Amino acid sequence: MALTKLVNGRPAIDDGLANALTLTCSQGERRFRLGYSDNEWNKVKDWLGIAERAIRIDHKKRHEVDSLKLAWKAIKRR
Repeated sequence: MALTKLVNGRPAIDDGLANALTLTCSQGERRFRLGYSDNEWNKVKDWLGIAERAIRIDHKKRHEVDSLKLAWKAIKRR
């Protein structure tokens, strides 16, 4: 999985992943590419939530980086 800023409709950094979804910052105009491999397609729904959270955090930093870090957080059990 890779979340990359789109510049002029193209990814700022080539992630080498064939599959992608386009996401838009809910608080602005910036668009991002969520790239994923063929074997990651079954987790795209879960990664969408993580990507949207990363975009909101990046919005506070004025979208200065070209690629956002995505982190899968394990579920804490009681």
